[in-house]
Amino acid sequence: MTRLTAVFVALIALATFACTPEQEAAWLEWRTVDPDAADAYVADLVADQAHGRCGMWRDLALEVGWTAEQWPTVNRLMFAESGCTPTAYNRSGATGLMQIMKMWADDCGGIPADLFDPTFNLRCALHVHNVQGWPAWSTY
Repeated sequence: MTRLTAVFVALIALATFACTPEQEAAWLEWRTVDPDAADAYVADLVADQAHGRCGMWRDLALEVGWTAEQWPTVNRLMFAESGCTPTAYNRSGATGLMQIMKMWADDCGGIPADLFDPTFNLRCALHVHNVQGWPAWSTY
């Protein structure tokens, strides 16, 4: 990677991830000490973001049955509903990555606590989608 490309990728990554000044300073210091490791780290972050803000859950979503065509919508809903956080909980009872209501847990073959498990949550969300479609999520 040329130095100009590395700087450009770093600037894009820093802008994309809205680093605090302290985080940016730490990255710049790290870049000075170990430029290859810093560039590889930024490249990994950019690659993760290629699948959306919740890209870290894409492979699991596909594994449980969501399609690649559905992924962009799943990604947007997941980010809006939970910020990509498997332990997200809402006072309404909505739980997990896709903020599934507890009443669905039994229908999906589990208990409400299982909705905090990313695999169960994504599988149950697919079931909810198959029954109700995208409007099951108010953020849709």
